[in-house]
Parts: sequence; C-alpha cells; structure tokens
Amino acid sequence: MGSVKVLGVNGSPRSYGNTFKMLWLALRGAEDQGAETRLIHLYDYHLEPCMACYSDNLYECYFPKTCPLHERGDRFRELAEAVLWADAVVFATPVYWFMASGKLKTFIDRLTALENMIYHVGRSLFDGKVAGVIAAGEEAGAANALSWLLLTLNMMGFHVPAWGSAYYHGRSDVLENEQATLDAYNVGVAAVRLVRALRGEPAGSEPWYRLDAKERVAELVKELRRVVEEERERARSRRPWLM
Repeated sequence: MGSVKVLGVNGSPRSYGNTFKMLWLALRGAEDQGAETRLIHLYDYHLEPCMACYSDNLYECYFPKTCPLHERGDRFRELAEAVLWADAVVFATPVYWFMASGKLKTFIDRLTALENMIYHVGRSLFDGKVAGVIAAGEEAGAANALSWLLLTLNMMGFHVPAWGSAYYHGRSDVLENEQATLDAYNVGVAAVRLVRALRGEPAGSEPWYRLDAKERVAELVKELRRVVEEERERARSRRPWLM
C-alpha cells in the first residue's frame, strides 16, 4: 500500500533544544519502521492567530479557502499542505507555563479549518491520520500540555496509538536520559505501526514499544549530538543576542 509518511512539527523556537532532540529521535524511530519523514520548525513560519470565522459562520471556515490572513504574509497554507501530505504527524512542544508553546497553540487553532471540512465534504481532513505528541520542559506542566494535545487532536479526527506520547521534565540535556530518549524513539515506532494497522496491513509479532531498541537509540544519540551542534551554529544568525 506504499510507504508511510510521517511529519514532525517542532513547536519550539529552539531548533537545537530538548524538544527538537526528542522529535528527531521519534522521526528516526519512524524511519527504522520504513517510513519517509519530514521536519518542520514552526518558528520558521509566520502564522497569524485565528480570527474565529468559525464562530460567526460555521460554513466560512474551510480549506483550502484563501484566508484573509494570507494578505498579512501568513504561511498557514504551506503548513497545512505538509500535514495533509503525512499519514502521521508528531507534534512536539516545550512547556510554557504548564502548556504548549503559543506558536503550536496558534497552529492547532488554525488547523480547525481542516477539521471543519466535516461540514463541507462529510469528513474531517484528519480522518484516518495518526498523531504522536512530545513535550519537554524544565518545570512541571508536561502532563497538561500532552493532555491538551491528545484530547484536541483526537477530537479533530486523529488516531493516537499506545505509547504515542513522550515527555521529559528536567533542566539537563535530555540525551543524558535513557528512558526519555527511548520513549521519544518509540513515539515514531508506534505511529507507523498504527498507520499500517488502520490500512489493514498485517501487524506482525513485534511489540509496539521496542524495549530492545536501546542500543539503536544510543547510536542515534551519538549522531544527534553532531546534528545539534550544526543546528546551534545555524541558529547563531537567528539568535545572535543569545548565542
């Protein structure tokens, strides 16, 4: 039935931080299951907040309508097309005040236009798609962020697999935490497994959580450390006041 396509959405302004690291591992987990992957950094895109057309007229919220916000340089449509390309989407966020980042919240709000297609074509455009979620932060709140994401995405039409969520709570480098890195990797594994199950493909006998992937994850962590340094260098031009 063709390869599985997985999109990673980084909702952190830091393309080299713990949120990115966990998302990167999830995408490698998906690739190890034979998937094709793409990665988007939300903070690379200008997104206007939702103007609540839905609340004034339910039928004025639809996709691919050219939203008036496009005239302000809004790039939502590019992001929406990427989501539609994917069979599974892994949303990753830092924890900001016990919640997802504002940028990711804005993106989720805007995705309502695709979910609301149920009133135009009889189905949400997320119907049959799979979602995974990741949260990382040095303060409490990961459970709140993940709970909100899981509930919202499921109500939009996404399916969420067992072990489809992972979090890290701490100030240190997540790559030093074997459990968190293994959990992140397995988000990608589980997402691909569920896509195939929904397609009716044979499930096989492998477990949905690959505890036996510890050595593979350790190898990936070594590679990821190099990737992070490259991302950090690229970020110097975007965040010179910090770098």
